[in-house]
Amino acid sequence: MQKLFILIACMISIALLSALGSLYGLLIYKDRGYDWQWLGFPFLDSGVQITRTKDTHQLLLRKLYPLRSMEVSAYTTMDNSMVLQLTVFTSCDSDVEARLTLNDDKQTTIKLQCASSTELRYLSTEHTLEQVTIELNGRVTTIDFTPWNIAELQKDQFKQLHPEYFERLGEASEYQWSRD
Repeated sequence: MQKLFILIACMISIALLSALGSLYGLLIYKDRGYDWQWLGFPFLDSGVQITRTKDTHQLLLRKLYPLRSMEVSAYTTMDNSMVLQLTVFTSCDSDVEARLTLNDDKQTTIKLQCASSTELRYLSTEHTLEQVTIELNGRVTTIDFTPWNIAELQKDQFKQLHPEYFERLGEASEYQWSRD
């Protein structure tokens, strides 16, 4: 009985270490030099990651889909619109078409641009991000932005653009506006 208990404890320990290693691996996978952190607890929440750029302190969100070799990112523009970036990590020599449905709107055909022959990338500027469905190579992926806390991106940018307002409220902005 004691040997069975030790065996089960060892198996659980190995499983936990593997899970923690996988979580760390997702943080550094295609990190592009950013220091990604989990937005919430990855097993219970959405698996969304958050970081700041080192040069402009811009807040970025992303979610990885490792089985599809895909990354979905969101960040803000100067006028507080949202940028949706879809990146598929695959070798390529030309652009690829895909079908995209954005925010329950009509389905459209888009082109993912081949970048440095190692990834396909699509950028779109939107006023809101609620849900995206992309069909690429016969595989459909739906991304729900509800757990992404998109409003925090816009709030953070507003705080950087108007630090004097928040200083009067006693909430000094941690980061200074440094985008062109």
